[in-house]
Amino acid sequence: MKNLTVKAKCRRCGREAPAEQFVLHHQYRMMVCPECVKEGKQHTNVHYELRKQKELEAKQKPDEKPKPAGWDADDEYLERAARQQSKEPKAEIERISKDMIRYKCQKCSYRFTYNTEKKIPARCPYCSRDIQLT
Repeated sequence: MKNLTVKAKCRRCGREAPAEQFVLHHQYRMMVCPECVKEGKQHTNVHYELRKQKELEAKQKPDEKPKPAGWDADDEYLERAARQQSKEPKAEIERISKDMIRYKCQKCSYRFTYNTEKKIPARCPYCSRDIQLT
């Protein structure tokens, strides 16, 4: 007796394939032929790559210039350090008299008077940070 294989027509693409090879596909929500399964895998891989590329582009700021050739981790660290240093608040100094100034601490924002001749107090009375007159 001959081995008869029953062929079925795919409802998605219209191709004929042996009925044993049809698979229930989660995305199409129906039984599909092996060719549709392959297409579905290729389709999801393409979407995955596009999504990954968009995420990388989104991380890079639009106004940010592309990095020059030879850019490495050391350069990245130095750039971050320079950015952080520029964000640090500057000391607010207001002269009261010839030898006295009103100083605002950079760390805690505490205001106090500082004698420039005697260099008293040497540290912030509130948080003990060294006074930096620059």
